[in-house]
Amino acid sequence: MEIRNAMTTQKAERTYKAVLFDKDGTLFAFTETWATFCDRMFDALVGPDEPRKDALAAACGYDRKERRFITGSLIVNASAEEVNAAWLALLPEITLSELEAVNRAILADLPLMPTCDLHHVMGTLRARGFVLGVATNDYEAGALGQLKQADALTLFDFICGSDSGYGSKPGPGMIHGFCDEMDITPDELVFVGDSKHDMDCGANAGVGCRIGVLTGPANAEDLQPHAHIVLSSIGDLPAYLAG
Repeated sequence: MEIRNAMTTQKAERTYKAVLFDKDGTLFAFTETWATFCDRMFDALVGPDEPRKDALAAACGYDRKERRFITGSLIVNASAEEVNAAWLALLPEITLSELEAVNRAILADLPLMPTCDLHHVMGTLRARGFVLGVATNDYEAGALGQLKQADALTLFDFICGSDSGYGSKPGPGMIHGFCDEMDITPDELVFVGDSKHDMDCGANAGVGCRIGVLTGPANAEDLQPHAHIVLSSIGDLPAYLAG
């Protein structure tokens, strides 16, 4: 499935030289990973204290009962540092370093469900000459660990997180950093993500094409006003870019 809007997009492969992907909700199914992350974080931070778990969940936009994320929630849109700050405000007995240590330990052992056959999709794109990268608001170490776990680390030429020195989305720093490293200009780049934050990041950086995918919490109506096109998943990307 693809959903177009009023924006115009050049589809010819020669127009673009690179594709930069968001991670969660784009390469990997969002809820399966991050609902588990939240549940484990709350258990580790406050034990059996259900009211405090509910408060932590509310602070990051997570519905514990339904195990789903509210549109616009911090977990979906914000950086790891911003989520930690929201939780830290409710945990006066815990230091930032202690919270980050728990966070990183849990990130190292999360379930992963790729949204497609990553080797097939990325292999197809690489065979056509595209340079590939990942830009996530997760920690860089978390991204590296998850991609390694999925045997997908070597598929990408560039991987950065919110702590990599480029800033976080929706700022343009990650995209500009990728372009600088790969010696391309933003208008030669396709940026793919599952949230309005991702689409805003692409717009702020001036990328040539912003593609939304429906494998995260956002629906087509959320993404369509901000993307050049909305696809069901990145599995549809090779065919779309082939014209």
